[in-house]
Amino acid sequence: MSKPLAVIGRLQYDAHTRIIDVETGYTMDQVVEACLAPAVGYQARHPKPGATLLVRPTTDTDDAEPFPRTMTVEEAGLRHFQQIDVFVPKDQ
Repeated sequence: MSKPLAVIGRLQYDAHTRIIDVETGYTMDQVVEACLAPAVGYQARHPKPGATLLVRPTTDTDDAEPFPRTMTVEEAGLRHFQQIDVFVPKDQ
């Protein structure tokens, strides 16, 4: 059963972080959509329109491996208020 969880989303090239409500059953693609919804068109732009965005845990060096797009929040082991990055991979 999916449960609500709040994460702190950091969208590439955006100066703001946002608390994003997700469900533990969301895939990473759904997490991306949840992170884009309150930002793009309001305070931010899509980092690269048409490019696929990925999710990774936030690290000091911004080099963590992205989660697979079909992985769920629960499978990723994300915790309440954990910070995540939503970004365009370098090959796009």
